[in-house]
Amino acid sequence: MRRRSIKRLPKAHLHLHLEGSARPETIKEFAALEGMDVGDGVFSNLPEFIVVYAKTAQTIRRPENLKRVCRELVEDEAAQGVWWSEPMGVPQYYWERLKLPVDEVYAIMQEGFAEGTKATGTEVGMMAGINRNFGVDGLFGVNTVQVAEFAARNKGNGVVSFGIAGDERIPPDPFKPAFDVAHEAGLLVVPHAGETMGPGSVWSAIQTSRPNRLAHGVRAIEDLDLLKYLRDNQITCDVAPTSNLMLGVANDIELHQLPKLLDAGVPVTINTDDQTFFGMLLCDEYKLVRDTFGLSDYELAGMAKVSALASGAPEATKQRILQGIDDWLASEPDEDGVG
Repeated sequence: MRRRSIKRLPKAHLHLHLEGSARPETIKEFAALEGMDVGDGVFSNLPEFIVVYAKTAQTIRRPENLKRVCRELVEDEAAQGVWWSEPMGVPQYYWERLKLPVDEVYAIMQEGFAEGTKATGTEVGMMAGINRNFGVDGLFGVNTVQVAEFAARNKGNGVVSFGIAGDERIPPDPFKPAFDVAHEAGLLVVPHAGETMGPGSVWSAIQTSRPNRLAHGVRAIEDLDLLKYLRDNQITCDVAPTSNLMLGVANDIELHQLPKLLDAGVPVTINTDDQTFFGMLLCDEYKLVRDTFGLSDYELAGMAKVSALASGAPEATKQRILQGIDDWLASEPDEDGVG
């Protein structure tokens, strides 16, 4: 049966981390340049993965290389039919490494994104992030409230959302003041929750951060009341299927939580999380869930529409993506529609 090409499907990509989306060959080049050993990249759970991720991020030690990672990300997104990308980035990580003020680091990132957008047309809005593992005091003398204030200050200047990542065993409660700053500024708030920990993690995130979206959220299926809450409040789950498989959140793709989220009426988007480490681009993820669960083009289009509507993109960009999706559905299936 012919299918429409997934690459042609306009979509937003909402759950991806900047360094975890860098080209593997670029990271290898940076590691060689800095004389660094990033190890074998092997991990079997989230804590081990966090260590591997940190080694990769440490290779980006020069302004021109940070700018390159940002530009290449946009180029790679465009090749996947992504019209809006919302990577999670943490300029504060580079304050010490690049010996530059945070605002200058962010300007370098913006330059890279802007070059990619100019070349491809794919737009970018950054999610400013904090990490549970570093506590409320954060890194390099920049605490989590200050990161939120940075994000608030740059709303309208490229930052559209505020997120928290890291080990879910660390509860979100101490970070509430940072979430409050983000909400007051009108930023979208997107905590990681319901990945390696169960429904209690999601309930805590709801109570503490008042999320607009959840990064992952898949283990919400273990609590019917929680599923109903997510549906009734239209809290989107930014699902990353391959990440869930490789980190043991789902034991097999056929057993993944995605169909139950969809059946419960929870808004869902498809994402890669960290394509550098998981080896799956966004089109690969769409194809994986389509082929595994027998999803129609209309169901894929529905998730792509959610990705636009739940994003931090300007309204004109959202409408452009939605129109592009309708045009995709109105088009004839491609001969090579498996792509």
